[in-house]
Amino acid sequence: MDSSYGRRRAGGGPKLRSQRGRIAQTWWSQRFTGALERTGDAGRLARGRTYARAGQVVELHPRPGAVGARVQGSRPRPYLVEILVRRWSPAEVEAVVAVVVENPLLLAPLFEGDVPPGLVDLLSSTGVELLPEDAEVDYDCSCPDDGEPCKHAAAVVYALAERLDAEPATALTLRGVELPDLLRRITTAASGPSAPVEDLTRHTADFHRMAGPLPDLGVPERVPGRTVADDLDDLVLGPGAAGLADVLRPYYVALASARAPARPRGGSSRR
Repeated sequence: MDSSYGRRRAGGGPKLRSQRGRIAQTWWSQRFTGALERTGDAGRLARGRTYARAGQVVELHPRPGAVGARVQGSRPRPYLVEILVRRWSPAEVEAVVAVVVENPLLLAPLFEGDVPPGLVDLLSSTGVELLPEDAEVDYDCSCPDDGEPCKHAAAVVYALAERLDAEPATALTLRGVELPDLLRRITTAASGPSAPVEDLTRHTADFHRMAGPLPDLGVPERVPGRTVADDLDDLVLGPGAAGLADVLRPYYVALASARAPARPRGGSSRR
């Protein structure tokens, strides 16, 4: 029953898995609901838990910096609820990137549904809080109750806490940063500044022309009696090529003097 405004209508939204006891199961979602429970009215919070467990939160849409929701109350149309969370400033986002670049293993658990306490502690040491404090959260609802938060907003917080249990990266979304975007920033920062790319279009006019004459390479000094065959590497040719230089030497000499070579004595010219 809605004791203030009549009988509560059936919501039809998803009921919470936790139907008794604590709703927030993980330490990070408990810290998130703590911001609500430290300032909220105990009676409204209790009714909010009842609403959330009964499936009165018919829509729940986390987005950067806020959560939009519809909560079925006593009236025919669901109430519109919006919870605003202070988004990180650009400087805070850069601080987060710097922390993760120095400690890359701390980000991986977020992809697996976990929040390492070390990540939260390191961020806090730089003045950046992943989970919002009391003063960083505002509640708005279209119902006539002027309590802040009202039971409808409280129901949204508890429904969101169960979402955070399973999808902790939602905490980043509330801070205005999506996990894939954060990962791209971290990858870019870790790889360092990219090398400048030269604009090759300014060279198109000279592409088929030489900038100047080629340098004179000179003529290597000839050593009398020495040919290219003497520079063959025995280690490369292997043991089976022993004496190959002696066979080839007269041919190189003949090429240099432009005359036919005489066959080596005592053997065929073939090898």
